[in-house]
Amino acid sequence: MMLTKRRLLLLLLLPFTAQAQPIINSWNVNSNGQKATYYAQTGTAGSPVYTYTVSPDSADVLKLCYTSDSVWIRCQGLSTNMGKYLNPGYCLAQNYTFRFPRNPQAASTHTTSPMGGQIGLLLNGIPIYGLSNANSWTGSTNTPMGLGIWNMEVGKAEGFVLDTSFGAHPQQQGAYHSHTTPYRLYKNVATSTHSPIVGYAFDGYPVYGPYGYSVATNASSAVTRMKTGFAIRNITTRTTLPNGIAASQAGPAVNTTYPLGTYAEDYEWNASNGGDLDKYNGRFCVTPEYPTGTYAYFVTIDAAGKAAFPYYIGFQYYGVVDTKNITAAGQTTTVISFPTSNTTCKYPTTLPIQLKSFTGEINNTNNILSWIVLKELNVKYFIIEKSQDASNFKTLAIVNSKGNSNVEQGYTYNDETPFANNYYRLISVEYDGKETVSNIISLNRKSKGSVSIYPTFANDKIYVKATNLDIKGNLKIYNNIGRQLISSDIDLPKGNDKSINIASLYKGIYFAVIETSNGLKEVVKIFKQ
Repeated sequence: MMLTKRRLLLLLLLPFTAQAQPIINSWNVNSNGQKATYYAQTGTAGSPVYTYTVSPDSADVLKLCYTSDSVWIRCQGLSTNMGKYLNPGYCLAQNYTFRFPRNPQAASTHTTSPMGGQIGLLLNGIPIYGLSNANSWTGSTNTPMGLGIWNMEVGKAEGFVLDTSFGAHPQQQGAYHSHTTPYRLYKNVATSTHSPIVGYAFDGYPVYGPYGYSVATNASSAVTRMKTGFAIRNITTRTTLPNGIAASQAGPAVNTTYPLGTYAEDYEWNASNGGDLDKYNGRFCVTPEYPTGTYAYFVTIDAAGKAAFPYYIGFQYYGVVDTKNITAAGQTTTVISFPTSNTTCKYPTTLPIQLKSFTGEINNTNNILSWIVLKELNVKYFIIEKSQDASNFKTLAIVNSKGNSNVEQGYTYNDETPFANNYYRLISVEYDGKETVSNIISLNRKSKGSVSIYPTFANDKIYVKATNLDIKGNLKIYNNIGRQLISSDIDLPKGNDKSINIASLYKGIYFAVIETSNGLKEVVKIFKQ
């Protein structure tokens, strides 16, 4: 009883102490424009094919604002040196805004943690996702169209594709996210030391790495691995849920095809399992950042150091949740905005350059290259590179930046010594040496004409342009795993454009390929916004 009274007293005192500050000061904030980096995986069969990629977008947390009761975080869902995941895909900026309670409170009615989509945020701005891979039982199979009663457990379903940096991978629209263990955020801390904060759940309570004090309220006690109280249920049929309520739809029979552990609902929390954590996967405890106590979730691993269910939090949140974060989960636009007044803001970071378009045109004996830049900031100069085979590039020219601007700026360059077949790419170089590389464009002088696709950053439409030649052909758009999504016949007189509607595509990265009857071919990477 004395422990319970002490716990209640400390919880009541928390909003009035300096303990609210870790949720402001713990984030990995990008203060110098550092670009995100990752290993794009383009192999669709056999061994994975990795390409180390420098994103045009910034890493980690880009902006943080707070009031007396809330903290807002802006991030792109990207970090540096994101690991080698196995599924094909790219990591793309998502333009997230999240809001966290600054003074978290225990809930009287507990909010269910979403099986799919964001449930919290790592300190580097990478979202934490729920316990499922968003597939559930339909009555005959597991699909995204399932009923959400028997949800495929993410560690078993796709744990093998996750990287070893953050237990993460990107989904089809390029949203990189963590499902299991963010190893890199705690691996350099000795197991004899209390783990650091790795993130925050949407109820405002911290998420720690896997090690805490053996006596929850004694910072002088030994440090030990925080063991989960979840374990696989002892069931032979899937007719009841972990809370004991009869399932409105039975799951598949327990067999070799669907063994126990296939579904998140195959697990339950029980005090008799001997865990250190409660059914929310946390506990009230003292920590280095909260010396007088807080409720805290812990990342769970097994004795061998491998990710263990439920990874971050259980089936429900412990605290009162800002549900707008949950409403925003999985959407292409956020429903949360930064306040415009009465806040303190820290670390606003300049967004990197975005190249709206990079095109080429044959003009008599020359090739004219043109590009348009959106909101040019801190760019020193552009390097134009040229190749005859789209592989071996050499510097053609250096063009100085026109300087910082919040509006579009256009550039042109005249290549007076073109090859018969020409491939160009553009590199923007910032004052700190960071580089952003454009898509490759081609100009085939054998046909005395060219075809181009623009812009590379598009919302609802892209355009095909015929230069100096009538063209007939076909344009196809593929997603990042090579699936054709759009096909459109092209019949253009020279000098004309045709629009292609891409409004139906989700936000993400795509490849537009056009081939014409007179031998022209253009491949452009499109960023659907």
